[in-house]
Amino acid sequence: MKAIIERFEGDFALLEIRDKGQVIKVRRAKLPPAAREGDVVFCQGEEWLIDQKATAALKKEVEDLAAELWQD
Repeated sequence: MKAIIERFEGDFALLEIRDKGQVIKVRRAKLPPAAREGDVVFCQGEEWLIDQKATAALKKEVEDLAAELWQD
């Protein structure tokens, strides 16, 4: 299962599961220490890992959309 870190609230992270349209709450301690808002993460067993490739692709997608908004 892949999810996007939407935000942090105290000791928890809210993760958006796009293909299911759900938001789940996960203890921040279960995520890698380097995890940040906007990172794509996936669960492998009981461990959450950052998907570096998917995170980079998502950030580029967001940057491209923002650039389109500001074009004259």
